[in-house]
This record gives sequence, C-alpha cells and structure tokens, in this order.
Amino acid sequence: MLLRKGKFSGEQKTVAKNYGALVILQGLNYLLPLLIIPFLERQLGLEKFGLVMLAQYLMVFCVVSTDFGFNLTATREISLIKSQNGDYSKIYFKVFWARMILLIFVFLILMTVVFSFERFSQNWAVYLLSYGVVIGQAIFPVWFFQGIEKMRLITIINVIAKTIFTILLFLFITGPDDFIKVPVFNSIGFIIAGIISFMISLKYVSWQWPHFKGTKEFYKESFQVFSSNVASQIGVAANGLILGFFAGDAVVGVYSAFEKLILAAKNMYVPIYQAIYPYMSRKSWPQKKKMMILLIPAITLIGLTGYGIIYFFGDHIISLLYEDTRIIENVNLFKVLGLIVVFSGLNMLYLSLFAPASKLYKNRLRILVLGAIATLILNFYFVPSYGIKATIYSFTFVEGFMLLLCIYFYLKKTPNEIMLNE
Repeated sequence: MLLRKGKFSGEQKTVAKNYGALVILQGLNYLLPLLIIPFLERQLGLEKFGLVMLAQYLMVFCVVSTDFGFNLTATREISLIKSQNGDYSKIYFKVFWARMILLIFVFLILMTVVFSFERFSQNWAVYLLSYGVVIGQAIFPVWFFQGIEKMRLITIINVIAKTIFTILLFLFITGPDDFIKVPVFNSIGFIIAGIISFMISLKYVSWQWPHFKGTKEFYKESFQVFSSNVASQIGVAANGLILGFFAGDAVVGVYSAFEKLILAAKNMYVPIYQAIYPYMSRKSWPQKKKMMILLIPAITLIGLTGYGIIYFFGDHIISLLYEDTRIIENVNLFKVLGLIVVFSGLNMLYLSLFAPASKLYKNRLRILVLGAIATLILNFYFVPSYGIKATIYSFTFVEGFMLLLCIYFYLKKTPNEIMLNE
C-alpha cells in the first residue's frame, strides 16, 4: 500500500515525486496533440495530413521492434539492482548494444517494405525521414531512468524536445507542400532528446563493449515482451495502415483526427503506471494484490469520467479543433471510440503494470496476441466494405474483448498464488 498511517516511506516519496514529474510530461503529451493535430489538418489538408499519419503508424512497428521488450524487462532488472545498490553497467550495455543492432536491422527491413510496395514508394522520403523518431527512441534510455526512479530528468528532456518540435512546426509549416518537413522536425526533436538523455545516463554506468554471454534468459524474457508489444501495436497501427490501403489518405486523416485525441486521453494513465511499476516490481505477491485492490476502482472512475467528457462534449471538442466537414460530420464515431478510454485504462493496469511486475509475461503475450488476431480479422473482413466505421467499431470491440481476457487472467490462480496456498 502506498499510504500507511498517513505517512510516506522513502520509497513512496520517490514514487510520488516520479508521478509528479510524469504528470507534467503526460500533461504535455495531452496538450500538444490538441495543438499540433488540428494545426496540421488545417495547414496540410486532409490528404497530406493522412499521409504523414500513415508514416507514423508504420514507425510504431519500428519503435516496438528496436525496443525488443526492454522497456519492461530492463526496467525491472534495473529496479532490482537499485534496491541492492549494485552496478548498472552490465545490464545497461546489454540493452544498449542490442538496440543498436536492431536499429540497423529494422531500417533495412523498412527500406525493403517501402520500396517493395507502390503505396509506400510513391512517398518514400516521408517514411525514411520519419525513421529519425525510431533512432531517437532507441538511444533514449527511458527504461534506465524509470528503473533508477529519476523520471524528472526524462520530463525535462522531453519537454525541451517536444517544445522544439512544436515551435518548428508552427514556424515553418504553412501549406500542403510543407508536409515533408513534419517527419524532419519530429525526428529532430526525438534525436535531440535521445542524445541528451544518453549522455546523462553515462554518469551512472561504466562503458562496456558488446558482450552477450550469459544473457540468454534475459533476452528470452525480453522476446516474450517484444512479441506482446508487437501484438499490442497491431491494435493501434494496423487500424490506420489497413484503412489507408483500402480507403486512401484522406480517410486515414479523418480516423487519425479522432484516434490521436483518444490516444492523448489514454496518456493520463501512463504516469500512474510508470511511476508505480518499479515500486510494484520489488513487492511480494500479496502486496501486489493489495495495490491492485486500491487501483482498480480509481482507474475505473478516471476512465468513466474521461468517457463522460467525450460523450457529452464531443461535438464541441471536434468542432472547436477541426475545420474539415468530413471530420465534423463523423463526430458520432469519435464518441464510439471514446469507450476505449475506459477499456484501455483497465487493460493497461494488468498488461503494463501488474503482469510485467509479476513476470506473468506469457499471460500478457496470450492476451495481446488474441487481441492482434481479432484486430486483423475484423479489419480485413469489414474495412473493404464499411471503411472507417469498420475500423472504429473493430478497434473499440477489440479493446473490450481484451478487457474480458485481462479480467479472466487476473482472477485465474497463478503459480504464485498456488505456492502461497500450499
């Protein structure tokens, strides 16, 4: 429990400080889409805006591939080393060099995909320039700072990078012909953040060259998380990619206008889970369960409040932010998509916090793979006939389906519980 006799322990104060820093960061992540997405829609027009968003959906898979699950496994390992006052260097560079190798490998795959399909090769520069985001993410050791529970550093760096990106957009994006500048500016922001954070992280470790002996179990666990993360992102990126193939860039623009706002709303859960994750990872099984008893009703209330705002004020929000009539006339689809704010908050509670903190990687993998399969089946079957409506209803249905799976696996007895009862 985070509270006991009205006082905070040292660990709990750290959680509170990290949460405060992450609230600022996620507040920025919530605010900026409200500024940037409508601005790009107005300046670029729906077709070019949709093209830029399509490239971002493709980059989601690249980021997940270069991360390889280290965002959870490495954070947990660093957190345990911190509690023992150990040396971070070995695990840090196991992750760093693995990500550098993956960065090159994924880029080669991206080039192959882009130049193999005319749908992508017509605007190849947009996709390749967008890869700077992947580079920045790969060298930014968020997992490390989260593990040592110094999230304020991440907050400061991210605020600087995102501010630079936003200023560049508002200064230099003046019309549809400037669409190519968007991935350039976005990449600049991420790469600057990555370089600064990497340099700061070196103060905590001693340099090591590639050395992969004795790491089989760690990489095996990371691969399980990686597989889960790929499956998870299929539910996010595949929606836009499949819609783009069958319906065109303009329809992707309409979908992105709604989806980016929903994803911004989902970010309100991220500081809670990122701040608590290292803390929960160190706790015993019964303590983890007690924390969940406190968190479940709180997260449910937050989600219902968010959905209420979307449902009752969605018309005003969309009309205020966007000008294109194709977006405004589909506001009811935005309200349907709003249910994801409720579903995903509870999904993330299990998938991003409880399961990885308890090393229940296989359960996490099962849920996300089933969600990914459902996403692909529903999209490929219904999108060619029903377009954006099929995408939005499929996305919402899959999130609800995954919530039922999370509830099932959470209530199901695990090896930890069986051992405690014996």
